[in-house]
Amino acid sequence: MEESLWKSERVPGGVDLSIGRAGEGPDPVVCLHGITAQHRAFNAAARYLGPSRGLVGVDLRGRGDSDKPESGYGLEMHAADVVRVLDHLGLESAVLVGHSMGGFVALKTALAFPDRVRALVLLDGGWPRVESTPEEMTEEEKQEAAALQEGLARAFKRLDMTFESPEAYLDFWFPGQNLKMEDLPQDLADFYLYDLGEVEDGYRPKALRAAAEEDSPSVSSTSPTAEVMRGVGCPVALARASQGFFPGSDPLISDQVRDAMAGPLDIRTEILLEGANHYTMLWPEYTKIWAPRVFDPPFWER
Repeated sequence: MEESLWKSERVPGGVDLSIGRAGEGPDPVVCLHGITAQHRAFNAAARYLGPSRGLVGVDLRGRGDSDKPESGYGLEMHAADVVRVLDHLGLESAVLVGHSMGGFVALKTALAFPDRVRALVLLDGGWPRVESTPEEMTEEEKQEAAALQEGLARAFKRLDMTFESPEAYLDFWFPGQNLKMEDLPQDLADFYLYDLGEVEDGYRPKALRAAAEEDSPSVSSTSPTAEVMRGVGCPVALARASQGFFPGSDPLISDQVRDAMAGPLDIRTEILLEGANHYTMLWPEYTKIWAPRVFDPPFWER
């Protein structure tokens, strides 16, 4: 990864945040990652948008190189952090791009600070919370909840693990393939390398497990319902993968869930990424599909 793609900055506060800036545009897109990821998840987007528009990737508290307190997480706290980033950048308002949990953070920011969010781009995240007991859930809702828990469990599992080398970390994600970093596309290798921090016995993911464990129930219990979503006053673009966490699995945002989002939200652009899963939708081959549909020209100005 060439050194110039990201320029790192610190956003001071009670919990310092690390951000990366790509490009020099005066009105950068602000990107928010998933529950155990970090801003390099948007490497392909930065390469696409950085030269023309500019992009800022945020390491949410507890992830990447941001500070990692033992507690003090949840959607409201992350939304306040997003506004702190906008203040640091001198932006009165911004377009927020959120992948997975980042989509829920973006929605919460738009609801709590409507004057600061010009538009939302939801990437496989931000679906409405369903207020029903397990007994009231349909069979499809139960299957969707089970698939979500299975995917999160795998992502969380690695946070307790120490890997002897970056290549051993790749074995966790790509079992049996014996990959080396040089075998991967440059942007993907950079994501996995940045995801790790050196410890005495090897390498550990930078994401704090306590942060993920506090955020997960916050998303489940405090994300907006479809009725609350009606308070989102800005236009929305939705991109969803045709597969869930695993190849061949059902999508996280089904057609039925998409329809539930389309009622309360002003969805101007919607893209189904055939062949992509929840993770690979951020890889270059799929970013080249959704990014032009969203930003060339900007969907909120159409």
